[in-house]
Amino acid sequence: MRIRQILFVPPAPIVWAQHRNLFAKHGVEVETTQTLSSDQLGQGLTDGTWDIGIGVADNVIAWNHERKAGLQIIAQLERTTVMAFCAKQETLAQAVKDPIAVDSTTNGFVLVLYRALARAGIDWRKCRYEMVGGVRHRFEALDAGKASATVLVPPFIEMALGKGFKKLWDGADLSPAYPGVVAAARAQWLQSNQDAVSRYVAALREANEWAPKNVDEAVASLVAARYSEPAAKRLVRDTVPGLKPSHEGWNEVVALRRECGLLPKPEPRAEEVINRKWTT
Repeated sequence: MRIRQILFVPPAPIVWAQHRNLFAKHGVEVETTQTLSSDQLGQGLTDGTWDIGIGVADNVIAWNHERKAGLQIIAQLERTTVMAFCAKQETLAQAVKDPIAVDSTTNGFVLVLYRALARAGIDWRKCRYEMVGGVRHRFEALDAGKASATVLVPPFIEMALGKGFKKLWDGADLSPAYPGVVAAARAQWLQSNQDAVSRYVAALREANEWAPKNVDEAVASLVAARYSEPAAKRLVRDTVPGLKPSHEGWNEVVALRRECGLLPKPEPRAEEVINRKWTT
């Protein structure tokens, strides 16, 4: 059985599953594509180019609304999303004078940026944004001097700080309940490929259960995948029990969308978007 997945940066359970050859053990071949942007990921899931996509819950809400994608979340792979706004400037007020590098202006980490700007008394609607792509591409643009500020996640936060960029806000201070990345797929595809999905999620669950029992090896595998050692240790310590999607995290994403006027009508319901068949 073959599953085509698309992602930004391989999350911890996928790194561990690959390290332990667990997909093969569970009888599924996983073909991985690293996305260039959330638009590519969302459209590719919508049109069936890829079977499973790894993103954040907010992506799913946006794509279901904007693209009529019919996506459901089948697993949450990390407890929270660690993010930070990194810039060459010293203050947020200085940073917004230049275009901010983003992946999208309607979904994802940009919603936490909007909250940060609003709390700082800055009208985020009047700021300028430059569509650069996924987190790796935004870091590369920052490093090359083609961007002056953006939201990053590990391991790129540490890489940016090591190069002298400043961290102007931390996601843990602004949106501590923002959930970690999730695996999502079209509901129709899930219905037609239940055995393959069961095998895929079983491999990730086994990886997730293995890591806390084998801390040194689990950390080393993440470091080899370019995570910093502190980030790797945190991911091993904070695995998601049973890969069950967080209801609190869902509520936080909905709150962020409501704050900036981007929550679809009628409001999406967790019980319709989160498919708990494979995590209960």
